[in-house]
Amino acid sequence: MMMEKRNMRKGKTLLALVLAVAMLFGMAGCGGEGSGQTDGQNGAEQEGIRTGTGLYAVPVIKDSRPEEPKEVTFTTLNGDEVTYNQNTRRIVCVFGSQDVVAFGIPLLAYEGSTEPVGYESFYGDAEALMNTSPFSPEEILSYEPELILVNERMSASQIERLSKIAPVIPLYTDSTDFAQRLSYIGEIFGMQEEAQELITYEETLRENMVKELKDLGLSDRTLTIFTYLGNISIPPMRGWFMNTILYEYVGMKRTDKVKEFMEDESGVAYEAISSEKLKEYEGDLVLFAGDGVKTISTYVTENVGWKSLDAVKEDRVGVIDMSVYAQKGVILLYEQYAQLLEALKAAGKIAS
Repeated sequence: MMMEKRNMRKGKTLLALVLAVAMLFGMAGCGGEGSGQTDGQNGAEQEGIRTGTGLYAVPVIKDSRPEEPKEVTFTTLNGDEVTYNQNTRRIVCVFGSQDVVAFGIPLLAYEGSTEPVGYESFYGDAEALMNTSPFSPEEILSYEPELILVNERMSASQIERLSKIAPVIPLYTDSTDFAQRLSYIGEIFGMQEEAQELITYEETLRENMVKELKDLGLSDRTLTIFTYLGNISIPPMRGWFMNTILYEYVGMKRTDKVKEFMEDESGVAYEAISSEKLKEYEGDLVLFAGDGVKTISTYVTENVGWKSLDAVKEDRVGVIDMSVYAQKGVILLYEQYAQLLEALKAAGKIAS
């Protein structure tokens, strides 16, 4: 049944992600060319390719909770008091599952925007929800959950609606503070020690990967990330974790024009940039964020404005899969950093 649902979802993954981001941040997204599979899904996923190895490997944590029910009352990030069985294994996660499964906590179902290829050991027999944005109370009810986890921006009326099915707790799905995200989940499930292990992992990974990125010697250059979602555009600053890594952690620069475009929330997100004006947005370095794949759409490569970019003429465009950065879960971090490292090497003409 799980594989059947996944197959129905192929080709729609990024659309679901964009809709989720738009819903979370109040920004309108535009649909693009059909998204295909993420890089590496055409064959068996090599162990560690998405979760890291050695120092960079996501810790393997076992669910240490007892089997017997334990009723507790927890104060959520909204200040609401929720009473639930802390030891339950009957959990539906409408959003933010990538943090929860890192604790070894089994789920009945998770957000349909997540493709667990490469993360199968974390998700086990959990099924992808067919409806995420918007969610379907009827579908969630069909799993007979004892606890429902949702995103932090879910409205009070939606939470009230879901609370008729089971207790509802919102997670810190927007926050880039992983100590906050993970310690909160640790409190929900009484797994504070495990939370600290994951917090230490995130801090160590970030410190080492950011150093690797800075050691490329490109931090003083201006960088532009282009994408194609029906037209050539630039992803908005909010909602995409690659922007946090590159512009905040690593300290990459942007031209004033690019910065203004990325931070302008007064209009429609992913506003089209015409061929005539595309070069005006080019930075010293250029990355292309693929639509669910690590390739550049032919709609882009055939565009006259794209061909006029210095980075294109000199074959120094780095490519990433944008869908990887739509969520911020701890199990996703290694691949998020690794893709950017390789892309920046390509953009800076640095040998691997």
